[in-house]
Amino acid sequence: MAEDISEDIKKEIFRLVSTPGIEIEQIPDIVNKDYNTQLDYEKVMEILSNEYLKHDLDYGRRLCCRF
Repeated sequence: MAEDISEDIKKEIFRLVSTPGIEIEQIPDIVNKDYNTQLDYEKVMEILSNEYLKHDLDYGRRLCCRF
């Protein structure tokens, strides 16, 4: 399902996630307005979880929490 989303939309989602003051619940509304899509909260969470698993973002936390 997340494979259907273009790279531009994924980049916009990641940009919005890193923007202070924007909640994850607001992201589908913002992206749908800008890109005229039918994105929902579940797809946004799927994209974020796939990216998390793909890049193993927990690795840095494991290293710093050992000490």
